[in-house]
Amino acid sequence: MKRKLSLLLYGLTLYAMTASPAQAADVDPLILNQLSAVGHADVFVKMTPAADLSRAAAIEDRNARLWSVYDALTGDADRSQRAIRTFLRGRGKDFKIFWVNNSLFVRGANRALVDRLANFDGVAYLRGNHHIPLVMPVEVSPASAVEGVGWNIEMVRADDFWAASGHNGDGIVVANIDTGVRWTHEALTNQYRGRQDVSHDYNWWDPSEVCGTPPSAPCDNNDHGTHTMGTMVGDDGGSNQIGMAPGAKWMAAKGCESSSCSSFALTSSAQWIACPTDRLGNNPDCSKAPHVVNNSWGGGGGDPWYQGLVDSWLAAGIAPIFSAGNSGSGCNTLGSPGDYANTVGVASVTQSDVLSSRSSRGPSTLASRAQPDISAPGASVRSSIATSDTSYANFSGTSMASPHVAGAIALMKSVVPTAPNLGMYNRMVRNTCQSTLGTPGGAASCGGVMWNDFPSNHYGWGRLDMMAIFDPAGEVPCQ
Repeated sequence: MKRKLSLLLYGLTLYAMTASPAQAADVDPLILNQLSAVGHADVFVKMTPAADLSRAAAIEDRNARLWSVYDALTGDADRSQRAIRTFLRGRGKDFKIFWVNNSLFVRGANRALVDRLANFDGVAYLRGNHHIPLVMPVEVSPASAVEGVGWNIEMVRADDFWAASGHNGDGIVVANIDTGVRWTHEALTNQYRGRQDVSHDYNWWDPSEVCGTPPSAPCDNNDHGTHTMGTMVGDDGGSNQIGMAPGAKWMAAKGCESSSCSSFALTSSAQWIACPTDRLGNNPDCSKAPHVVNNSWGGGGGDPWYQGLVDSWLAAGIAPIFSAGNSGSGCNTLGSPGDYANTVGVASVTQSDVLSSRSSRGPSTLASRAQPDISAPGASVRSSIATSDTSYANFSGTSMASPHVAGAIALMKSVVPTAPNLGMYNRMVRNTCQSTLGTPGGAASCGGVMWNDFPSNHYGWGRLDMMAIFDPAGEVPCQ
């Protein structure tokens, strides 16, 4: 009898061991490769449930809407992660909770732990800590000391919009997830939201502690983030008018440690954008969230990992703008998240209004419409850099194009603060300049759509023009 019972128990154990892998969540090949190479890996555990955020858009009060999204996301994460958090704490494992996309980040997991996590109830999949490239400039050159209003700002007629509307981004807060910002730069320091009380809490986030341990003041070890922020809000109060919305305030998250961005830093930064905290990650205050966030980063196309982050921003009323990528001139070269159906992906044009040769093109594998969505100046754009408080440089790439569109959203918001994101997007992309766009190099057709059959997979709906947005009736022709 004992032998029969033992055989029965052995059979049940063997069945459980063989049946579990068939039911296990998918494990990222990056994790398996790291386990094979060094015996451990940092792991994102993505949980299955997703909070229902559909009602948030109906909440008219901005702060109430931000907090409602936070409450829904944290509540969902607390419920669905309760058991796995208890398990990890019992193992003494170091982990970080990400409510923004209902995941946990577990450091140093060995093979046994990875296998156990993959078989945990409610786990959708395990993802490794990927490092995706910053959308680095394809060209860099020195800039003159003084240039007045930049050619790129004049090209999209932001300066005309300031005069016609009486608004230049006033009352709006912009953010970037980038390499950081030199907050003392002459073109940026007056627009920094933390400058008045020299308080970096709620205005600066450095999840990888590149700029100090614990995180202290904003820094930029790459120039990239200082440059993109300059294109959004830069103005030294004198001759260096480099920004689209110089009346706006800015905040920043260092989601890119240097020339690449870890999934950990990007996810942590995205969560902080949705509901900012102090520099140590405590005392969340969702009312301090920005109105728009620029993202001049992206990986290979078709990557859905960041979809939950974007969905959370949109539910909270935060506008996400992404660069299209610099993998052109071929078709099907868009990067994620710029190829998502609910982001605004931005292509780059030259001073001659021709698509930049390296600007990525569609179609997208994740969206049914033509992408990128819109184009903006991205060649030899003069903006601030982090070398010193008075340094400027010309950078080229879709990283330089994207902040023009983020700044455009800030301008539109300053005129009508309560305007819904979708309405602003539609107005912006459907009132672009198309008549001056030149024939791009490379394939004239991508995804069966010619470059000048708007919206196309080259230019999107066309090139950004603030006065065409201001006067959608067309009485002010594009230029």
